[in-house]
Amino acid sequence: MKTNKKSLTISCFNTLVLAVMIEILAAIAVKAQDHLNFDLLNGLYTPTESERFFQAGREDLEREIAILNHPEPYLSGDVLQIDPKTIKQMNQLELPSDFEEDLSEYKLQR
Repeated sequence: MKTNKKSLTISCFNTLVLAVMIEILAAIAVKAQDHLNFDLLNGLYTPTESERFFQAGREDLEREIAILNHPEPYLSGDVLQIDPKTIKQMNQLELPSDFEEDLSEYKLQR
Protein backbone atom coordinates (compact mmCIF):
# COMPACT_ATOMS: atom_id res chain seq x y z
CA MET A 1 0.00 0.00 0.00
CA LYS A 2 1.28 3.31 -1.01
CA THR A 3 0.62 6.33 1.20
CA ASN A 4 0.78 9.66 -0.37
CA LYS A 5 1.73 12.88 1.33
CA LYS A 6 -1.74 14.38 0.95
CA SER A 7 -3.56 11.59 2.88
CA LEU A 8 -0.84 11.60 5.54
CA THR A 9 -1.17 15.36 5.96
CA ILE A 10 -4.97 15.15 6.20
CA SER A 11 -4.73 12.33 8.74
CA CYS A 12 -2.27 14.30 10.91
CA PHE A 13 -4.45 17.41 10.62
CA ASN A 14 -7.58 15.47 11.67
CA THR A 15 -5.75 13.98 14.66
CA LEU A 16 -4.48 17.42 15.69
CA VAL A 17 -7.95 18.97 15.40
CA LEU A 18 -9.46 16.13 17.45
CA ALA A 19 -6.80 16.52 20.16
CA VAL A 20 -7.39 20.28 20.35
CA MET A 21 -11.15 19.78 20.61
CA ILE A 22 -10.74 17.25 23.44
CA GLU A 23 -8.40 19.64 25.27
CA ILE A 24 -10.84 22.53 24.89
CA LEU A 25 -13.73 20.40 26.16
CA ALA A 26 -11.65 19.25 29.14
CA ALA A 27 -10.74 22.85 29.97
CA ILE A 28 -14.41 23.89 29.76
CA ALA A 29 -15.42 21.01 32.03
CA VAL A 30 -12.79 21.94 34.63
CA LYS A 31 -13.82 25.60 34.53
CA ALA A 32 -17.51 24.66 34.86
CA GLN A 33 -16.71 22.41 37.80
CA ASP A 34 -14.98 25.32 39.57
CA HIS A 35 -18.12 27.43 39.21
CA LEU A 36 -20.58 24.77 40.42
CA ASN A 37 -22.17 25.49 43.75
CA PHE A 38 -21.91 22.15 45.55
CA ASP A 39 -24.00 23.44 48.47
CA LEU A 40 -26.88 23.84 46.06
CA LEU A 41 -26.36 20.32 44.73
CA ASN A 42 -26.27 18.92 48.27
CA GLY A 43 -29.55 20.69 48.98
CA LEU A 44 -31.12 18.85 46.08
CA TYR A 45 -30.15 15.51 47.57
CA THR A 46 -32.75 14.14 49.96
CA PRO A 47 -32.34 10.84 51.77
CA THR A 48 -34.62 8.00 50.80
CA GLU A 49 -37.08 6.40 53.18
CA SER A 50 -34.77 3.43 53.73
CA GLU A 51 -31.87 5.73 54.60
CA ARG A 52 -34.08 7.53 57.14
CA PHE A 53 -35.15 4.17 58.60
CA PHE A 54 -31.57 2.98 59.08
CA GLN A 55 -30.48 6.37 60.45
CA ALA A 56 -33.25 6.20 63.08
CA GLY A 57 -32.16 2.65 63.92
CA ARG A 58 -28.54 3.76 64.36
CA GLU A 59 -29.65 6.60 66.65
CA ASP A 60 -31.76 4.22 68.75
CA LEU A 61 -28.87 1.76 69.00
CA GLU A 62 -26.45 4.50 70.06
CA ARG A 63 -28.93 5.68 72.73
CA GLU A 64 -29.32 2.11 74.05
CA ILE A 65 -25.53 1.67 74.14
CA ALA A 66 -25.20 4.91 76.11
CA ILE A 67 -27.83 3.68 78.60
CA LEU A 68 -26.06 0.32 79.00
CA ASN A 69 -22.64 1.97 79.41
CA HIS A 70 -23.88 4.42 82.06
CA PRO A 71 -27.04 3.01 83.71
CA GLU A 72 -26.70 5.01 86.96
CA PRO A 73 -28.99 7.92 85.97
CA TYR A 74 -31.69 5.48 84.92
CA LEU A 75 -31.60 3.36 88.09
CA SER A 76 -32.14 6.21 90.54
CA GLY A 77 -35.74 5.35 91.45
CA ASP A 78 -38.15 2.46 91.30
CA VAL A 79 -39.40 1.91 87.82
CA LEU A 80 -42.72 0.49 88.96
CA GLN A 81 -44.54 1.74 92.02
CA ILE A 82 -47.54 -0.24 93.19
CA ASP A 83 -50.04 1.08 95.68
CA PRO A 84 -49.94 -0.98 98.91
CA LYS A 85 -53.74 -1.24 98.86
CA THR A 86 -53.58 -2.92 95.47
CA ILE A 87 -50.99 -5.41 96.74
CA LYS A 88 -53.24 -6.22 99.71
CA GLN A 89 -56.22 -6.78 97.39
CA MET A 90 -54.16 -9.06 95.15
CA ASN A 91 -53.09 -11.14 98.15
CA GLN A 92 -56.68 -11.48 99.32
CA LEU A 93 -57.96 -12.54 95.93
CA GLU A 94 -59.21 -16.13 95.85
CA LEU A 95 -59.62 -18.13 92.70
CA PRO A 96 -63.00 -19.77 92.11
CA SER A 97 -63.17 -23.50 92.78
CA ASP A 98 -64.02 -24.33 89.15
CA PHE A 99 -61.14 -22.25 87.78
CA GLU A 100 -59.26 -25.24 86.33
CA GLU A 101 -62.40 -26.61 84.73
CA ASP A 102 -63.03 -23.32 82.91
CA LEU A 103 -59.58 -23.49 81.34
CA SER A 104 -59.84 -27.10 80.17
CA GLU A 105 -61.21 -26.12 76.77
CA TYR A 106 -58.11 -23.95 76.15
CA LYS A 107 -55.50 -26.62 76.93
CA LEU A 108 -53.37 -27.92 74.09
CA GLN A 109 -54.37 -31.25 72.62
CA ARG A 110 -51.51 -33.68 71.97
